[in-house]
Amino acid sequence: MDEEQTATLQNPKIDLTQLLAQSLDVINDGIHIIDRDGVTVFYSRGLEKIERNKASSVVGKHISETYRLDEESSILLKVLKSGEAITNHRTTYYTKKGNEINIITNTYPLFAGGGRKIIGAVSVNSNITSNKQLVDTVIHLQRQLYSNLTKNGTRYNFEDIIGESTAIKSAVQLAKRIAVNMSPVLIYGETGTGKELFAQSIHNHSIRAKGPFVAVNCAAIPATLLESVLFGTVKGAFTGAEDKTGLFEEADQGTLFLDEISSMDISLQSKLLRVLESKTVRRLGGKTDIMINPRIISAINIDPQEAINKNLLRQDLYFRLAVVTLSIAPLRERTVDIAPLTSYFINATRRIMNKKVEGASAEVINIFLKHNWPGNVRELQHAVEHAMNYAEDQARLIELKQIPPHLLQKYGDSKDGLDLDKNYPKNISGADLKEIIKRIELDLVQKALKTNDYNITKTARSLGMSRQNLQQRIKRLSISF
Repeated sequence: MDEEQTATLQNPKIDLTQLLAQSLDVINDGIHIIDRDGVTVFYSRGLEKIERNKASSVVGKHISETYRLDEESSILLKVLKSGEAITNHRTTYYTKKGNEINIITNTYPLFAGGGRKIIGAVSVNSNITSNKQLVDTVIHLQRQLYSNLTKNGTRYNFEDIIGESTAIKSAVQLAKRIAVNMSPVLIYGETGTGKELFAQSIHNHSIRAKGPFVAVNCAAIPATLLESVLFGTVKGAFTGAEDKTGLFEEADQGTLFLDEISSMDISLQSKLLRVLESKTVRRLGGKTDIMINPRIISAINIDPQEAINKNLLRQDLYFRLAVVTLSIAPLRERTVDIAPLTSYFINATRRIMNKKVEGASAEVINIFLKHNWPGNVRELQHAVEHAMNYAEDQARLIELKQIPPHLLQKYGDSKDGLDLDKNYPKNISGADLKEIIKRIELDLVQKALKTNDYNITKTARSLGMSRQNLQQRIKRLSISF
């Protein structure tokens, strides 16, 4: 601390206690401080909002007077007694007014003068009540949606996987072989490649097709809630807890799909590993193990080895989940699939929108082939849906002016485009789209090769694809040089 700071703190005109109190009041998290006797000495405005209470009704009173808590159930009193911090702890309790509070608390003992004499305890509390309600609502709505579509909670089969490329056809063939067995499957693919579509298809092609398909996105649920969502809870595990089955139990004799597995907290991954190894689950607060036998399909959107190196995925869990690995190539490496996918999305959308669109113009297809599609198939679907919204009711084709602005701005005025007026018909429908795509693709690859002096590595980089993928494309298009 420098001389200016020291002088400020020693200035008798400044009330340091008031200064600190005002500073703590601007924090959104709730701050609660008790003295050595368990009496509240500070209760922040953030905590007022969380507990829907007033500081005046809490400050100066013992914890047991303002909450339905005692020395065994109060985290603050436990820390005061033990002198040991309790961090990242999820708890549920009730105020004297009956308000149910769900929080994540980090609670620490306070010592006098840097010694070991405890003079109080402080807790920093984050509200998860609304998050918990939101998660419960989302899971309920997801179940309701899928139950209305099918009896087992799925929407897709292998017939719904659209594509002409060798990569996608090989992935489907492998997935069908995988499906008939019970081995755990790890699906690796970038965001938007259709990992859940494959997961549902594997389930529906397996001997467990009549069983439930239960999906959970590990990135969409806070780490502090995911454990109870997966494993369930027992009434009395914490104040307000109810008997509730977890997703492992719900998926018994069916399939549990763990999406974005690398987003799961590392500490929870160790508990997941124990469940997978023992094939038993114990609810939070429970004393008995429950036998479960769901098939596990997991998905990850980054390279698994990279996830392990970055400590996002436990290596032992990876070995358990990836008994079989299924990789889905990104759309930029299988541009031959753009034509059938575009047709599929046009047909699916026009029925919903009651429009007459049958295909896309050559200019639109040219731009679709040039684009790198970082969002993969999902991004293409959204691009088509955007264009369909802008298309006239009686229009037969998607035109340039109707595609998303960022695509039009990036490629619409490009000087290196194809001479479409000269080489291709203006009207492209489903009947001739495949052949037109092949001709456009041939021109694009030949032009890129010429620009890069026929250097395969440089050409592949300029086209945004792997060297191996480009070589396969050159062979398929019968390009010689």
